[in-house]
Amino acid sequence: MRSEASTPRPRRRLPAALITLLLACAPLVACAHYFGSELDIPGLDPGTASSDQGNARAALDYLTPDGETSDGKWMPGEQTQQRWEALEEGHWNSTSLEELTAAMAAVSTMRTDQDEQTAAKATWIVAKSMEFAVGQVPLKDYTSTMKQNLAALLANSPKELAGLASGDSLDASPPGYDLSGLVTDTQFETVLYRVIDDENAADTLVTTMLQYHHDQVGSNMPTATNLEATLRGNYRNAAMTMGYLDGIAELRAGDNTPDTVDGADIDTVLRAQAYVDAANYGLLSDATMEAAATGNNGGPFSFYTEVDGQPTITAPDPMTPQAAHEYINWEDLVHDSVMNSLDTEINAGYSLGYDEGQAAKAIK
Repeated sequence: MRSEASTPRPRRRLPAALITLLLACAPLVACAHYFGSELDIPGLDPGTASSDQGNARAALDYLTPDGETSDGKWMPGEQTQQRWEALEEGHWNSTSLEELTAAMAAVSTMRTDQDEQTAAKATWIVAKSMEFAVGQVPLKDYTSTMKQNLAALLANSPKELAGLASGDSLDASPPGYDLSGLVTDTQFETVLYRVIDDENAADTLVTTMLQYHHDQVGSNMPTATNLEATLRGNYRNAAMTMGYLDGIAELRAGDNTPDTVDGADIDTVLRAQAYVDAANYGLLSDATMEAAATGNNGGPFSFYTEVDGQPTITAPDPMTPQAAHEYINWEDLVHDSVMNSLDTEINAGYSLGYDEGQAAKAIK
């Protein structure tokens, strides 16, 4: 036992930065990431698909503990601001960064939620996530898992990605995108540049954006007054996005980094899917449809069938490069004028998008 006469031991003073961190973390829990250990977000399983709703909700609650919407935009509360300040000051390791980016990817799936506040929160988090990925994580610290998580996050902003591919700016006034004012072109394109050298990440971006543009066809064609012009325009836009991804992938390639986007395969897929859509919207000639029924050594191509006596062109979902070649063989037999015009639009769009990708405002 220490006697009353003993000299008191001096108290250790905590560094000011650590005091600030502890004050920020105290009401919020889970600040272990500051010391480089696992992040351990309550209710989040980083190994589960980012589209899992339980995962997404847990990540959303963690990354935006308070705030409110104003004019459709999310305004963070004090706790949310403190949380992100703590995240930005963290001393990270690869495990905790992978968990954090998994949470970010999960939240990005909620950008289209029917609840306005949830969608606004998710959009705000996506912007903060891009800002974090660019400003807080050096390129050398990106792991394959991080790249795949962030590719999923980017893919859940398809309107913005397609807009940049077409030459638009997120900074344009008036704002045309939900991320306008929250993230810059440079931040968006830097994240894209940093992840696209991973083959799985690139595949996520290509596959998701192909589906996005095909959904646009399905949305736009039923109300179109000029079916052929609308279809050409939609495939020109799709090709611009694919060319843009190819241009950025080539910009990133080098120094033992692979070129992950196969332009030839994508061109084949786009053309084949365009022919299918042209057929199903009644834009191809009778001679072209007849060739589908008889042009395969006297018999039908595998994609030809008849429904209630009507010639019908089917397609795998998604269209694959392997399957696409048979549709190209069909086109080679007939040189249909509509098919040719679609080819022209796809080639022109791809070239324009490629140039945009090559000129991306990425921080290397």
